[in-house]
Amino acid sequence: MSVKFETNSFSRIKVLLTLRGLRQIDAARKLGISSASFSDKLKGDIRFSADEIAKLADLFGVSTDVLLGREPLEVV
Repeated sequence: MSVKFETNSFSRIKVLLTLRGLRQIDAARKLGISSASFSDKLKGDIRFSADEIAKLADLFGVSTDVLLGREPLEVV
């Protein structure tokens, strides 16, 4: 059984962090930014760049379309 998450991209990133057992600092390091900047991006105060979205997709093993909400986030 799969569960589909119809959420915004910020919520999807939070869900994926939890599912992958990662912390925000882990993702921030992957992006080469501070944890404070990553937190601001998750809150929507600062936008993620296209390069950052691509790196997060690689980190989580999902497509950029999933992160951007063009495809559903499915958890099996």
